Amino acid sequence: MTNFLDQLPKHIREIAESVNVLTPEAVLTTPRIKFLDTRTKSLYTLVRKCTPDDVRVLKDAAAKWLAETPLSADSLFKPLANVKWSRVSFGCSALDRCTGGGVVTRGITEICGAAGVGKTQLLLQLALCVQLPVKLGGLGRGVAYICTEDAFPARRLLEMSKALESRYPQEQLNFLGNIFVEHQYESQPLINCVSNRLPRLLQQHSIGLIIIDSVAAIFRLYTDFLERARQMRRLADALISYADKYNCAVVCVNQVASSGSGLATGPLQDEVPCLGLQWAHLGRTRMRISRVPKQHRVKDQLLTVRKLEVVYSPETPNSFAEFLITSEGVVDVPAELPARPPAKMRRL
Repeated sequence: MTNFLDQLPKHIREIAESVNVLTPEAVLTTPRIKFLDTRTKSLYTLVRKCTPDDVRVLKDAAAKWLAETPLSADSLFKPLANVKWSRVSFGCSALDRCTGGGVVTRGITEICGAAGVGKTQLLLQLALCVQLPVKLGGLGRGVAYICTEDAFPARRLLEMSKALESRYPQEQLNFLGNIFVEHQYESQPLINCVSNRLPRLLQQHSIGLIIIDSVAAIFRLYTDFLERARQMRRLADALISYADKYNCAVVCVNQVASSGSGLATGPLQDEVPCLGLQWAHLGRTRMRISRVPKQHRVKDQLLTVRKLEVVYSPETPNSFAEFLITSEGVVDVPAELPARPPAKMRRL
């Protein structure tokens, strides 16, 4: 589509090239804020300050180009530009292999597990990795992080961000400046935040990941289950619409509780995710984190091995991967060195 760029005014063409949006399909499906947001770009590389009028001219030109371009027969079998979903890397190769590349920007992804198993640690790593460029597994966008339980772990995030900065020094990203945090501890304020305030944030900033940590803390104490189902449906409908409109990933944390059946044969079989089928039917993917009864020594620390399991997903088979949580974040379990055979004894 070189002709499309050639027919644009010079400064409009430079705006499209500066954000690597080179086709009319990509122009129409790219959020307006991506053209306007310059926080991740050097001031010396900006060609010209982009205004909302420039974005309107660019999108109008793309729409006109597609309307006047005749379609070929083979193009009818190609997927539309707006159904190409992306994935957000976990920043851990074992987890990426298990999940097919990370968290998909489609529907709601639920991460459940017992208290203290490492759910928030995984969310913090996702919040950092989504800001990386696409070539490194991210989306080059920010994060909306809603806490419903404890205060946001800012110190831990700072520690992990420094480790990621040392891993990718060439990117020069302001990781902490692209994470927007909100605290809500009741259901109605949470619904109002997601329905009213979150859309304005998505319009003003380039957001690639929405996190709610957690939904169980808000809804598990309801006694009116019919009203709880309505509220959870309102929340899920809003989140799914944002994922479709802005091509962003949505991750919700859920707790687990004892089923009380007394039929368990293992340490995990008697634990089930909270909120029942009312919430389970609203999500698209469910992942579960648990501890593995083994430890691994890293430097001078003895760390417990964790496991992430894909419980169900329409595009990812049921699989699992093991990982460790270190001071630098979520990492692969180092491969164990093979044991050396005993030395042969020689006869004197």
